Amino acid sequence: MRLHATIQGHVQGVGFRVFVQQYAANLKLTGWVRNT
Repeated sequence: MRLHATIQGHVQGVGFRVFVQQYAANLKLTGWVRNT
């Protein structure tokens, strides 16, 4: 199964990628997150 998601918005602090990484790890998901 594959998912490609784009999340857009205004920067309101730091830590979103860390949050996504931890959330995905709890769901046993693998992949990557990047800024564009």
